[in-house]
Amino acid sequence: MTYLQFLIIFLVIPLAVILALYKKSDLPHKKEFRFGITLLIFLAVTYTTPWDNYLVKTGVWMYGEDTVLGTIGYVPIEEYCFFVLQTIFSGLLCFLLQQKFPLIKVAQKINLNKIVALCYAILFLLGLTFLNFEKTRYLGLILSWGMPVILLQWCVGGNYLLANNKLLLVSTLLPTFFLWIADGLAITWGIWTISDTYTIGLNLSNLPFEEAVFFLLTNLMVTQGLILFVVMKKEIAKVRSILKRLLNYSGKDS
Repeated sequence: MTYLQFLIIFLVIPLAVILALYKKSDLPHKKEFRFGITLLIFLAVTYTTPWDNYLVKTGVWMYGEDTVLGTIGYVPIEEYCFFVLQTIFSGLLCFLLQQKFPLIKVAQKINLNKIVALCYAILFLLGLTFLNFEKTRYLGLILSWGMPVILLQWCVGGNYLLANNKLLLVSTLLPTFFLWIADGLAITWGIWTISDTYTIGLNLSNLPFEEAVFFLLTNLMVTQGLILFVVMKKEIAKVRSILKRLLNYSGKDS
């Protein structure tokens, strides 16, 4: 199986079903979710591209021969499509799950937010430490890459995320479990390979532990980002207004 065929089966077809449900839905915040997903696609591609190129260049993961259309840099074209499709897939699932878990726009003011942020900060530091050892290199790259984003999200709006904890949990875990299965099959079929040299050797069935962590973190980034984008709309508008004034003021000075 080629990487393109994999994308069609595991992301394009399921996404077509989800898009149909999205179009028919009359759930609230439809416009906000659409704009938020578009913004997250841009951020995901921009933030992930250098990191993913480094992984392929250094042999942390490899793609099979004759399984890809071509590459941009070191990374297959299909991989860039994966960034986009996963963001849309996870984002629209989060939108649809509002039917079961409506968004709450009032922050939950409890100290647990600080505890969670501290845990993420510790994981980031662990990631930096893991970079120094060959067997933990991939795990270190994942944690040191993903944790700054997740930590920033919690520092900005952790109490909003706590208020929406059920939506956050389900919206993160559903696409994560699905992509764990898909990723394990892709590895089994030789579409891509994860290096034994840079991994700890712990597998969940045929899925390396590091890959499980990767998909959990990426789906968490998308879900948290979308929830914050919608519930903190007023705060975001205030920041945009301040930035606009500053830019106008700087323009007058020049």
